[in-house]
Amino acid sequence: MLGIIKHLIKSNNSIASCVRRCRTWLYANVRCGVRNYGDNLQFNRGVVVCFRDLKIGHDVFIGYDCYFGVQNIQIGNYVQLAPKVAITGGDHLIEIIGTPIIKTGLDSSREIQTTQKGVIIQDDVWVGFGAIIMDGITIGEGSVIGAGSVVTKDVPPYTIYAGCPAKKIRDRFLNQNDRIEHSKKINGTWHRSVDN
Repeated sequence: MLGIIKHLIKSNNSIASCVRRCRTWLYANVRCGVRNYGDNLQFNRGVVVCFRDLKIGHDVFIGYDCYFGVQNIQIGNYVQLAPKVAITGGDHLIEIIGTPIIKTGLDSSREIQTTQKGVIIQDDVWVGFGAIIMDGITIGEGSVIGAGSVVTKDVPPYTIYAGCPAKKIRDRFLNQNDRIEHSKKINGTWHRSVDN
């Protein structure tokens, strides 16, 4: 019987879409407490959100087992995070003399003791499987982060970064005119980050 129900759902796009929207709402709102997100969010199983101030734009895909362990994360429109992407760091004050590291992160009420800077992922970004993005990073519009990369510094718009630590591999588009044209088509207007 369960197989028949699954087949009916898969064969009917409107039912499948409704089930996907309900699952996203359930995972985002109930399980993770995310309230600020745009249309067409795909929020998969196993996602961990440590702070409720996560902001997500429209048409965003968040893969299985992603980890959001930083305050003030902003994710733009048309962003794709592959499974097991982690956004972390900035949660321990390691320079405190006489205090073990285990006591420099969360206090007894599970509140973070440090001030995290937050992470900004601008529009049209693709982050590959298992990448780690450290606190305080901005990933520019149209950028691509390779699988397994560790991003420790800001990524300029329309570049491809990979490695540990992540370094520039190449530009996403061959010339400035292609970047401007692409930005116009996805944003409806020319976007400020194309100048960078």
